[in-house]
Amino acid sequence: MKTRSFIVSFVAALACLGAGDEARALLSQPSSGAWPRSLQHAAPESVGMSSDALYDAVAALEDAVVEGDIQGAVLLVARRGRIVLHEALGERDGFNAGWPDMPSPPMPRDGIFDLESMTKPFTVFLALRMQESGHFPGFHIDDRVVSYFPEFADPSNPAKSLVTVRDLMRYASGEDVDAGGVLGASDRWHTMLTAPLLYTPGQRVLYSDLGYRILGHVLEKVGGGSLQSLMKAYIFDPLEMSSTSYRPKVYLPRKHDRFVGTAWSGVRGRYLRGEVQDETDYDIEENTGTCEHDQLTGCDGLFSTARDLATFGQVLLNRGVHVRGLDVLCNPLIAVCPAERLLSRSSVASMTTLQTGDLGLPTPAATFAQNLFYSSKGYGWELYDPGAWPGGDHTSTAAYSKTGGAGTLMVIDPDPARDLMIILLTNHGLPGHEHLGIDADQRLYWDEFDAMIEAIRAEEVNDAVNLSLMGVP
Repeated sequence: MKTRSFIVSFVAALACLGAGDEARALLSQPSSGAWPRSLQHAAPESVGMSSDALYDAVAALEDAVVEGDIQGAVLLVARRGRIVLHEALGERDGFNAGWPDMPSPPMPRDGIFDLESMTKPFTVFLALRMQESGHFPGFHIDDRVVSYFPEFADPSNPAKSLVTVRDLMRYASGEDVDAGGVLGASDRWHTMLTAPLLYTPGQRVLYSDLGYRILGHVLEKVGGGSLQSLMKAYIFDPLEMSSTSYRPKVYLPRKHDRFVGTAWSGVRGRYLRGEVQDETDYDIEENTGTCEHDQLTGCDGLFSTARDLATFGQVLLNRGVHVRGLDVLCNPLIAVCPAERLLSRSSVASMTTLQTGDLGLPTPAATFAQNLFYSSKGYGWELYDPGAWPGGDHTSTAAYSKTGGAGTLMVIDPDPARDLMIILLTNHGLPGHEHLGIDADQRLYWDEFDAMIEAIRAEEVNDAVNLSLMGVP
């Protein structure tokens, strides 16, 4: 009786703090579960998952390590706001061609990984958050890029002046996958901004690192700071993502022993730990901006841990709400909720649902690369595909994913029957480009990317997790 009396008194006291209206507003737009969640650890069975079936996902990664496809990995699985699996396997550092026998410590569960293209959803989140914040009243994602960078215009192609920030976000800007001649250019941003369009904007989907580099450059222009400072202010600090950063060797130096190595760089002449592996992004980081203001890229460059990524993913599952403390207080029967809305429900929906209409190639995709380059997109995310899709065969059709080229993957399934996220981080390293080209149907193929998805056991891991759900078809 004393315990019940204390809880009632505690809740009543909180309700008197004036938070009731805000809490009700938050709870009127709940997560895929009964109410917004904070992440806490729990047994799989407590959220309707089989421990034995769940560990088939770990076994798949153990096989990948034993067979030498990867040297190490971290896997995190959460359902209904509960972390039911968080395992580290193998060694911290990936293969080192310059020193094949380099010693490496065991993989830490809080290893800080090179996310590569998993940076893109953060860039989109930042753009939408800046639009909604009220701090940048002149900014909207329907703004034309040329309004920020007049040199973006192309006198020989008037359509380029019509490209909007939204077009960049949904991969329908007409920009090529990347621009040539950036490495070592005297003015790298001028080279990218003046690159000709490959096709007419709004007519097709094509995955574009170039488009996201320009997107990030627009946000830096609007925000008056680097992507690092903007994301720190609008994402990392509010979510307490203390191990997420661009350029961790610069911004997280005390955590260097947790940096996960990816590969030997012949260009830089050293093994890469805490440095973005993509040579173009690294070149831009090192050779643009000023000492006071980095200029970074919106396509690649972030480093993070599985736990930090899970916090970000839970905000999406909460439809834009971040819960601090005990999510039990967000029960709809209680008038308080220790939560903050970071993004509107409609913006989260636009990020994670179809934004390309019929511009993408017909599904199912025949290869993982085809899914990456052409399939249906949200803003920064690849959507469910019944063909070659790293999310496997057993998600709902509402699921969405993002792959990082160095061997990382995040799959989120907001379907109320699942309310699930799977975060797979490995030290595979970027795939090569020897078999990247255009096939007889004028579609890009990239055999090494397909091989990377198979090497990290993406489908096997996701299938095992989904098959561990009890009572879910």
